[in-house]
Amino acid sequence: MVRRLTDQEYENLSEAELDAHLARFAAKASQQQREGGMPRSVAVVMLVCSLIGWGASLELVMSEKIRLTDPAAQLSCDISPFVSCGKWIGAWQNELLFGISNSVVGLAFFSGMTALALVLVSGGRMGRRLWQALALALTLGMVWVLWFQYESFIVQRSLCPYCYLVWLVTIALFALVWARSLQAGHWGERGARYGEALVRNRFLIVGICYAVLVMFTLVWLWEMWVF
Repeated sequence: MVRRLTDQEYENLSEAELDAHLARFAAKASQQQREGGMPRSVAVVMLVCSLIGWGASLELVMSEKIRLTDPAAQLSCDISPFVSCGKWIGAWQNELLFGISNSVVGLAFFSGMTALALVLVSGGRMGRRLWQALALALTLGMVWVLWFQYESFIVQRSLCPYCYLVWLVTIALFALVWARSLQAGHWGERGARYGEALVRNRFLIVGICYAVLVMFTLVWLWEMWVF
């Protein structure tokens, strides 16, 4: 978020500094971003989201290990008959990709996201193709999220709390990476205009997505919350 300057601060700015501030206010990509970098504050957000996703995936892997060792074990994520990750262990929805557990795939994915975020936080650059690949990977991640939400809400009427956490960070990462990769011109100059609009409205977009998801969860699964 760009801070609004006071009149005194505007007067003290040089022409180059004023142009840079106005460019940030209009969500114009900086030279660093066009070269494949990212503002450090944004890279930190990407890092935090990736670490949360990694932690949630690790907890799911550990829960699966406990359940395989002791099928009768009570898992930390088994909060109620409706809010539980235990019922998903061994289900076909949890082994969609060649029989590999979703949590293992998630652990690998968020490990890669964490590594890339660390590169960006440290001031590193990523190539145009890598930015495009990352955006497409997160698109596939969003497709998986939507499909699993359908299975959870419509088919099973049951929520996995760690999966819900993965949904939230995937939504944020999807919006962040697409907005920043478009803004920086990695999808062409025409895409940059859309990216600028997305960057200016990123908090609103993610906030609306979160509000819709939470409200749908409360309304559709109302019987979970009424005792």
